Amino acid sequence: MKVTVYEVGPRDGLQALKQPVETSTKIKLIDALYSAGLKNIEETSFAHPKLVPQMADANEVFRKGSVLIMNKRGYDRAVAAGATKFSIVFSPCETFNMNNMGKTRSEIVLMYKTFLDKVPKKNVRVYISMAFGSPYSGIPNISTLISCIRDAKMFGRTVVFADTVGAGTRKEVQQLAELAKNEHMKAALHLHHRGNEEQALQLIRAGLFSGIKEFDSSIGGLGGCPFTENSGANISTESLVRHLTAWGFNCGVDKAGLTNASKIAEEIKLNELKTVI
Repeated sequence: MKVTVYEVGPRDGLQALKQPVETSTKIKLIDALYSAGLKNIEETSFAHPKLVPQMADANEVFRKGSVLIMNKRGYDRAVAAGATKFSIVFSPCETFNMNNMGKTRSEIVLMYKTFLDKVPKKNVRVYISMAFGSPYSGIPNISTLISCIRDAKMFGRTVVFADTVGAGTRKEVQQLAELAKNEHMKAALHLHHRGNEEQALQLIRAGLFSGIKEFDSSIGGLGGCPFTENSGANISTESLVRHLTAWGFNCGVDKAGLTNASKIAEEIKLNELKTVI
């Protein structure tokens, strides 16, 4: 069975780093990921540079993949750079929405309606952040999750359930997969963990058994949300590809080909360590 690995390292992997990453290094990383066989890469974010300084060079970094946008200004910049595939985000947790976007979910959805109406739904992925629970508001109830999925349905065909703080369970993965299916949406998983990739891998197995065929990962395990305290790391692309291959799934990624991208990610991590040594 074909499974999609959606690489988010160049965006979600780098956005929270304190040490600046050179534009040339970001481009090398993206090129190395494509060379390894990855076809779906979230390359950058057109967020306000003051809010996410690491993404200030989005125009220079963008190659051909998808980008995260958070408002009309970001969308316009992305389109001017040549982007046609977009990620958007909101959450059942209103504290997260206010921290991340400065708006409530209803205000965010209304904002997206003003400029995404002509973008094909197949070109939009919708992240539901903290879909598995939030340290601010706890576990969202079913009606709230259904409402979020229906909001997502207005803009895209793929709803990405994000475990922003590594709180998910296998039962919740199964439940979210079923809710997406009921709304005729394609489900994907974006999993953070708190230092234990095995936890995330168990959720991926639960997702596979529930019919989910798309999983986000970050080269070298880079990542975390800059707007959420104690946001865990992303599952590494290396681990995800290795396990999917061992489980008999075809993800179209060359394990050996990831070596160059892995080296670049390690150099980025070493550079980041300079801020704490």
